[in-house]
Amino acid sequence: MEVEACHLGGVMPRSEELIMAFRRFAEGRETYDSVVALARREASALIEMQRRLGMTYIVEGQLLWHDILRPFAEHLEGVKVGPLTRWFDNNLFYKKPVIVSNLVRTTSILEKYVFTDLLKGVNWKLILLEPYTFYSLSTNQSYSRWEDLVLDFAGIIVDELRSLKDSGPALLQLSAPSLVEKRLDMDRVETVKEALRVIKNGFGGLLMVHLFFYDASNAFPWILDAPVDIVGIDPYSTNLERVRGYSFEGALAIGCIDARNSYVESSEEIGAILSSMVRCVNAKSYHLTTNTDLEYLPRRVADAKIERLAAAYRLLRGGLS
Repeated sequence: MEVEACHLGGVMPRSEELIMAFRRFAEGRETYDSVVALARREASALIEMQRRLGMTYIVEGQLLWHDILRPFAEHLEGVKVGPLTRWFDNNLFYKKPVIVSNLVRTTSILEKYVFTDLLKGVNWKLILLEPYTFYSLSTNQSYSRWEDLVLDFAGIIVDELRSLKDSGPALLQLSAPSLVEKRLDMDRVETVKEALRVIKNGFGGLLMVHLFFYDASNAFPWILDAPVDIVGIDPYSTNLERVRGYSFEGALAIGCIDARNSYVESSEEIGAILSSMVRCVNAKSYHLTTNTDLEYLPRRVADAKIERLAAAYRLLRGGLS
C-alpha cells in the first residue's frame, strides 16, 4: 500500500501580526498595500517551510482570503455580499453570497488573491469550494434551476484556472462538506458529477474532492466513480465501518491531522489512523493530509502539526509495514 504524497488540506491561519494589520486596514489606519506585503512575506515563509519538510504539494496559504467564498462573492457579477453566517458548526463565519442574477465572470479573480509568482517551479495546491457546496452556502434569488447555478460556478472555476496559465496549480482541491452533510438524492449526485466533469475536463492537473466535517460514507459509493483523481476523507468524522470493503481506482487522502483540535498528533498516531483507513478502503495509493483547513488553530499550533505530518510522511513514504 503506497503512501505517495503529503499536503495540507486547506487554508492556513494568519499570524497575529497579520490579523492586526487587517484590523488596522479596516479602521483606515493602514494601507492595503502594506497588508499585502506582510501577507506575501508570511506566504513566502510558509512555502519555504513546506519545501524544507518535503511536502509533495505546497499550499500558498491563501492568507488574503477572508473566507473561501469571499473572492467570488466580491468579484462575480450577479452576486452580492450577504450577511455574516456561521461556517458549519465552527466558530468561524463567512459572508453569504446572495445570487441576484446569473453568474458572470468579468475579471480575473484568483490572481488578486494568490501569490503565484512565489510558486514558480513548485508543485502547488489550490483550495477552492466545490460547486454544489458553493450553491448550498449561498442564497439563490435568481436561478430557477439550482443545477444551472452549480454548473455555471464550475465553468467559472475552469475559466479562473485557465487565466493562471503556466502558473496554475498541479493539484486542485475542491472542499466539499455539503456533499456529506447528508445523503444526496440521485438527481443531485448526477449534477455534482457533471460539475466535477466540467472542471476535470478543463483542468490539466490532479483534481481532489475533500469530504470533511461529516461522515464520508454519506457520499459512498457514488463518489468512488466520480471524475476525480483523489478523494479526501476526514477520519475524525467518519464511521470507518460504514466504508469498509469499498475500492477506489484513484488515491485516497486521509486527514490524519485534526485541524479542529490543538492536540499535536504523534507520528505513531498518524500511522495508526492511516492503517485503519487502509484496512477499510482499498485504493491505488494514499496521501497524508489534514482533515480540514488549519485556520481554526493558532499559527504556532498549525506549524507544529505541519511538522508532525511531514515527519510521519517521511516514516511511511513508499508503504506501510
